Amino acid sequence: MTKNIILLILLTFVTVSIYAQELVDTLKSHELNEVVIQADRMYITVNKVSYSPTKQQRNASANGTMLLQQLAIPQLTVDALAGTVKMNTGESVAFFIDGVPATESDVADMNTRDVLRVEILDYPTDPKFRNSAHVVNYIMQKYEYGGYTKLNTTEMFLSCFSSYNTLNSKMVYKKMTFDARAYYQYTNSSHNGTNKIELFRLLGYEDVAPDGISRTSIWDKSNYVFNRPSASFRALYQGSNTQFSSTLNWSYQGNRADKRSGTLQYTPNLFDADSWMTNSPSRKNNVSWANEFFQELPNDWALSASFQLSFDHINQTQEMTESDFTIRNLIAKENTWATESEIDISKSFNDKHDVSVECTTDTYESSIDYIGSTLNKNNTSQLLIAPGVTYTFSPSHKLYSRLGMSATYYRSKTSNVEESKFYPTVNFNINWMPASGHRLGAFFNYSIDTPSGSQTNAVLLQTDLLKWSQGNPDLRSYHTMSTQLSYTWIPSQYINISPVAAWVYKHNFYADTYSLTEDGKGILVKPENCGNYHNIWGTINFSAYAFNRKLVMQARPTVSYHKFTDVFEQSYTSLFATLNATYYCGQFYVGATYSTPKTFFNQADPIKRKSRAQYWLMAGWGNASWSVTAFVINPFRSHWKGNAMMIDTPNYKMNTAIIDVNDHRRVNLTLAYTFGYGKKVQRGDDLQDTSGSASSIR
Repeated sequence: MTKNIILLILLTFVTVSIYAQELVDTLKSHELNEVVIQADRMYITVNKVSYSPTKQQRNASANGTMLLQQLAIPQLTVDALAGTVKMNTGESVAFFIDGVPATESDVADMNTRDVLRVEILDYPTDPKFRNSAHVVNYIMQKYEYGGYTKLNTTEMFLSCFSSYNTLNSKMVYKKMTFDARAYYQYTNSSHNGTNKIELFRLLGYEDVAPDGISRTSIWDKSNYVFNRPSASFRALYQGSNTQFSSTLNWSYQGNRADKRSGTLQYTPNLFDADSWMTNSPSRKNNVSWANEFFQELPNDWALSASFQLSFDHINQTQEMTESDFTIRNLIAKENTWATESEIDISKSFNDKHDVSVECTTDTYESSIDYIGSTLNKNNTSQLLIAPGVTYTFSPSHKLYSRLGMSATYYRSKTSNVEESKFYPTVNFNINWMPASGHRLGAFFNYSIDTPSGSQTNAVLLQTDLLKWSQGNPDLRSYHTMSTQLSYTWIPSQYINISPVAAWVYKHNFYADTYSLTEDGKGILVKPENCGNYHNIWGTINFSAYAFNRKLVMQARPTVSYHKFTDVFEQSYTSLFATLNATYYCGQFYVGATYSTPKTFFNQADPIKRKSRAQYWLMAGWGNASWSVTAFVINPFRSHWKGNAMMIDTPNYKMNTAIIDVNDHRRVNLTLAYTFGYGKKVQRGDDLQDTSGSASSIR
């Protein structure tokens, strides 16, 4: 079935390609030095692809992420429902607005009607982009003074009730910009849990259970209530050669209720336990202060710097029972301080050579007090210092290469166990444009992955009558290498094709292992360094536009091969695809998306996952002030079963089905209203339209 779907995709897009090539291009093509213009809406250079949205697309988009979805950019993987954006290689992107670093909130709050172009840049040399690997840069209309206020709400129905509400205002006066934002999220759900079948192969029970003890827990009911208010304020100065911004943010995350219960069965029945219950309410307060600075200096020098300080205070209750047995009854209180800082000095030579020297420093301090069934204090501290140098060589508009190297010092101390490490990180990228509309790219990365505070937290916690979990202070960092080959082809303004092939290798990766406890009567879940991991995958990203760009189509078939060695020795190949199409009719538009089921591993996590097919219909309307979008997701699915997870080891076997709202039918409704004030300044070269910190608690 899946292979037939892939063949249908390829035949469809070959047909569309032939049709598109025969269309009369009403817009003149011409070449300007380094930029080859294929059309007024899309062009490609050696390290940049630029897209100009239509007026319909801008009006139809409630936020910047939805605009990327409307553009169907093959270099990106966009999930408008989740609000996530990644490169089609799976790597994260850095957002910028007019060359100024932007957060996800900035992208959500922008007035999309002011967007003139969207640029996708790979390893840009411009120092404003802070040596970011992949950049999504929105080019906006400018305000001489004034700004806009935007009200945005998204409501989720049928599966649960969830509400996301934002009020933000932007005010510009000459070189100063002020942003104020208030946000509130509320979720009330009664379908959160798991159905789990486990098999424990224990030495301590061989006489009564020679084939092992099975444990079957079935979800019955739950109550989950979550609210999150937040507020932020930013002041930004933009001069001709200087940028400086300072942002103060506060947020609160409260799980007022997170209670789940169900039935339980042990076979053989060694315990008088026929029900289970968990209750994990929590509260988290976060305060952060972030600063960004950029200065152009004489003789093609530039200086950039950033600094962020954040504090988290977390209270979490952990209750677990099986019938009359108390598994866990804890209150965990955590205080966390974290800083991130970076400074970069760059110099350009003859427009062909660029050199930058940078230094990144991260610190993390966590203190946790456990009160209740376990009395424990856990302190974690981490320090990372990474000086580095980057050299870029671009001898012509057809060739671009960049080499980045850093020497990282990492020190971690958890439960009086210290690790200090000094290791290199290497990145190499090369892009080549052999002809107009064609770009080849190659990338190599070597780095070290370091464990999180929760993975090294040594406190021993019981999770059920036969299982315990514990972090590992002796966990060691592991080496990661990856190689990617990519090709971008824009044969006309109606077609964009971007295949990618990649190999990822992790040496002596760490993952949760399932070993016997000392008495052989239970399973201890503990992260260990346990072998090597390989992932080879490839994808072809198609985008096609027809009927004067009123119809936008996109397809992404993917094949992925996973291989684990040593402790979790296994291999698996998966094949899956995503299809979507959007059609515009005046101020209205309709769309549809379908994702096939897939079986996969989450990188070096040896738990195999199976996802269900996802399909949704989309309809919307937008004008100069309003935008309305409705999603109908999985309309014919009445059950609540989501992703399945499974693992089989010598001592422990598990098969789990997640119960949640994501795979059930639901409706998402987004309403945004924006009103502007002040004077906009149109750039002369722009197109005119013709119509907080991670917790260490375990």
